[in-house]
Amino acid sequence: MRSHSGRNGYFKFTRKDQWYFSGPMIANEYIAAALAAKLGLPVAKLELATVAGPDGRLQKGLVSVAARAKEVTTWNEAGEAVRSHPAKYVKRADLLRSLIVFDAWIANIDRASGKNLVLYRSSGDEKYRWYLIDHGHTLYGSPRKWARGAWNNPLWQKLWTFYHTPKGLLRLQSSWKRLDPMVRRIEKLTPAHIDQALDSVPVGCLRTNERRFIRRLLLTRKKQLRSIIRRWLAYKVRKESGR
Repeated sequence: MRSHSGRNGYFKFTRKDQWYFSGPMIANEYIAAALAAKLGLPVAKLELATVAGPDGRLQKGLVSVAARAKEVTTWNEAGEAVRSHPAKYVKRADLLRSLIVFDAWIANIDRASGKNLVLYRSSGDEKYRWYLIDHGHTLYGSPRKWARGAWNNPLWQKLWTFYHTPKGLLRLQSSWKRLDPMVRRIEKLTPAHIDQALDSVPVGCLRTNERRFIRRLLLTRKKQLRSIIRRWLAYKVRKESGR
């Protein structure tokens, strides 16, 4: 799919009758992307788009602009060698390991498959670079997300109940020493930084009550984050996706 600027990318859209499953998808995407960028995590550029569907009806949605590279793939498609030895094949693996901290903060329920972690490179003899896409189920998510429990239910502090790390990444994410720097980076973010991320949402894509919900969620989970990650590290049952 091409964006308004002519770049290829990943297109997503929702309709009003899909609210229970999609919620304020565009707002979730923009806020998560702005927060990721603030923390130094590479993230796809977002552009609004309008596309004609099979029935000719126009659908407004969002394009996550794809990287311009000879090879673009996803974490789950990259091959067993890459997943078994990330530091050998992927640049900035030290930053990649902190991804779990970011996902814990924004209550991401949709990282396990590895489809929304994109790898790319210009030649086969260089390491992959990477960026993140697809954050529609983070933050406010949708009413369906909270059917399992209200946002302040203690279950959302038990990361393993809603999150599995993509296959191959757990070995990078299994020590406090590795994860603490991102915990500290998030803890240093101010309410003003969060407001800036909220302000990045295009006009008309975020209602006042949704903005209030997301702001409260982020500020609360920021205070809980250190405890959430320590409990994750202490939990010894399955925490990695099998896919």
